[in-house]
Amino acid sequence: MNRAGSLSRVSLWLLGLGLAAATWAEEPAVPQYTSVRRLPDAITLATLSNGLTVIVQENHVAPVATVRCYVNNTGSAFEGRYLGAGLSHVLEHVVSGGTTSRRTEKEIEKIIDTFGGATNAFTSTSLTGYYIDCPAKQVATAIDLVADSMQHIQFEPSEFARELTVVRRELADGEVSRQRVLFNLLSQTVYAVHPVRHPIIGYLDVLNGTTNETIVDFYRQRYVPNNQVFVVVGDVDTRQVLDAVARQWAGTPRARETFVPMPDEPEQLTPREAVREMDGATYDLVFAWPTIKLSHPDLYALDVAAYILAEGESSRLVRRLKYDRQLVLSIGSASYTPHFVHGFFAITASAQPDQWQQASEEILRDVYRLRDELVSPVELAKAKKQKAAELVFGQQTVQSAADSLGRNFLSADDPLFEHRYVESIQQVTAEQIRDVARRYLTPGRLNRVIIAPPGGAPKPPDDAAGGGESEIRAVKLSNGLRVLIKRHAHLPMANVQAFVLGASLVDTEATAGRSALVGAMLDKGTADHSAEQIAQYFDSIGGQLAMSAGRNTVFGSATTLQDDFPQAIALFAECFTRSTFPDEQFQKVQALAMGAIARRADNPQAEIFELFYDNLPAGSPYHLDQGGKAETVGRLSADDLRAYHAKYFVPNNMLVTVFGDVDPDEALALVKRHFGGLKPDPELPPIDFNRDNAIPETIIRHKLTGKPTGMVLLGYRGTSVRDEKDYAALTLLDAIVSGYSYPGGWLHNELRGQGLVYYVHALQLTGPAPGFFVVLAQTQPEKIDEVVGRIQRNLDRAKQGEITPEEFATAVQMVIALHAQENTTIGGQARQAALDDLYGLGYLYDKKFDARIQAVTLDDVVRVAREYLGNYVLVTSSPGPPPPEGDTPPPKEPD
Repeated sequence: MNRAGSLSRVSLWLLGLGLAAATWAEEPAVPQYTSVRRLPDAITLATLSNGLTVIVQENHVAPVATVRCYVNNTGSAFEGRYLGAGLSHVLEHVVSGGTTSRRTEKEIEKIIDTFGGATNAFTSTSLTGYYIDCPAKQVATAIDLVADSMQHIQFEPSEFARELTVVRRELADGEVSRQRVLFNLLSQTVYAVHPVRHPIIGYLDVLNGTTNETIVDFYRQRYVPNNQVFVVVGDVDTRQVLDAVARQWAGTPRARETFVPMPDEPEQLTPREAVREMDGATYDLVFAWPTIKLSHPDLYALDVAAYILAEGESSRLVRRLKYDRQLVLSIGSASYTPHFVHGFFAITASAQPDQWQQASEEILRDVYRLRDELVSPVELAKAKKQKAAELVFGQQTVQSAADSLGRNFLSADDPLFEHRYVESIQQVTAEQIRDVARRYLTPGRLNRVIIAPPGGAPKPPDDAAGGGESEIRAVKLSNGLRVLIKRHAHLPMANVQAFVLGASLVDTEATAGRSALVGAMLDKGTADHSAEQIAQYFDSIGGQLAMSAGRNTVFGSATTLQDDFPQAIALFAECFTRSTFPDEQFQKVQALAMGAIARRADNPQAEIFELFYDNLPAGSPYHLDQGGKAETVGRLSADDLRAYHAKYFVPNNMLVTVFGDVDPDEALALVKRHFGGLKPDPELPPIDFNRDNAIPETIIRHKLTGKPTGMVLLGYRGTSVRDEKDYAALTLLDAIVSGYSYPGGWLHNELRGQGLVYYVHALQLTGPAPGFFVVLAQTQPEKIDEVVGRIQRNLDRAKQGEITPEEFATAVQMVIALHAQENTTIGGQARQAALDDLYGLGYLYDKKFDARIQAVTLDDVVRVAREYLGNYVLVTSSPGPPPPEGDTPPPKEPD
């Protein structure tokens, strides 16, 4: 029915009766769609008469959806005369969940918590984005909430003041983050005059000199429909979404078009360098050369060159400098090509103090080789396959699909630009790569950025001398191997994973780090394939291979395109079950592990967790740092790893999963072929999960650091995931005091709301063995004592039963809804089923998660708070002395 026509007839009828029709005339006009285009992959691109762009993609794999709005002509580079104030970033904080003319902040929070939504926002150099992830049945509510924020923010004074306090704290805390400092230094070095050189969050002095009215005006001017792109992806009906979006913008007209003039960045004529000393033990390096905008035809050859240099374990720089020469701890590459200014080609690396200079020389030598030598056909084919696989793998979640659609449209005016991009990548030739390297990667245009440890800055030259889905099928082979198989034909890809119980459950203080080394060595050589051949194969098919160790298992995972899976699972099984742990590879991996241990000193979070682990009960597996200590890792040998592998990598202690677009019978046949010959060890005793996690008396420790920030980590005795009732009750306690998966709850609202912390969050550090209930916070050093006191007072509120029925009910709904959105990829679902089965819970245990949460009562939550929140371990760190002792002594880990 044509609604406009119906209203017109009703209005005439009212006038005929002599009645006023003013009520109808005052109803806000709903904008009409001036363009609706159906694109491949169930995508619809539409434009409303007020200029709003709407993109919808139907994806019925899981009953979830994401609703997003991207605001164009915002972001740090587009702030015009307010450049440097970080207005876009401030608005991100104020607008996201802030009071509107229709709802208060609390009402918005309650609505989202009630249906279990996850909401957040982000700012970049060229846009601001807002989103709500939700169950699909709540998509209309999510559309309403996001649309409301995009049009009707009220700038409630107390909220405004609170978020400005948070932003100012973030500006101060940002100077602690090496990665943020590195990126800012790089931007300010590569760009001399263009606005993109300034930090996304701005400068504190400029923000302090900006009035609130200026911020509000910026919202009114830029948050207009013809600056916005609204994206909805998930288990939705396109027509219903388009109708809902149009209704939400009723009465909001098109505004004047936004034009932000930008200066042209002058051509760089000489090399540039920026150096900064920061607390830590290693060097962070960037080498960058100015290149092109997104629209330039050299885009594709530059991107392929970046992949050949440092994408994948068999790439040139990774293989030669990380493994063969052991000169870097990490290395990567990127060709950054924004649509609004020329980009840059960059190599990033980290290295030890005695190796960074040699590493720098070797990096430049390999980059400049691209100008002189043609890349090999094998390297070129591998990079092209990696790009094709990257496109497929990046479509697994509704969140990644939505982000791709929105960003592609804003930067290339085409939501499917990535598809055309991959097609163009396939046309790149070796000669084109050599040509772009000669054109852009020249010594005279090099930008070098260095973050060094204190006193480690390089000396000046004069001082140089100094589709279809099945249920999970469970099979137990004759050798005792458990196998879980599930067909899921949504995308042409498959995933195999293998797990063995052990890790910290079998390591000791003397062998800490052993399991981590075993995991890292599994793909470093077999009797038939070298580490380089293994990496080369998976890179050549665009596959993803990962071997690692968690807290309770050593595991491996391989994801490939469907056609490559039969050969890939053969090589995966060979690595997992027949690794030879070559001595020369062990020395390299051991050196990298020692470097990773050294790098803990660079990160305040890693430092505080290490201190926490050290002070936990010695009988608990959580007392061991998964990566070990320098002294324990340094004592280990390749023979130690071989002995571990021989003892624990037996089929009666192992589980294999195959999930994806595979025939279940064929998948089972492949598993039998490659794992069925393993011999069981009937003498291997079951691994004991009953470990002591008691804290007999409170422990308080403080660490002095050189970092201008304060860390707080407070841990109480917790329970095991095997204790269904108490684990579920503690999960709800966590949600009430600090949110579930996303920040929220009592602690976040009080401490972050009053500007006392940069973040605060609780989590259960646990697994099959009883663990700990932990609260982590980052604050100003002088606020540590107050933060600890407020955390403990809030936990005492729970022990005293001050949780309201409404808070409890909201937590139940929030936990259930957010948990449903946790494992939406085939790899995630396989991992969850495997771990549950290994822990003795059964592979279908996660299916009953909702029922377990719903069975918890408010009295149960109060009971576990009283039972578990007793003695504690408190560790803090700051550049000054510990907080005084007085009345206030002072994220879920993998598997």
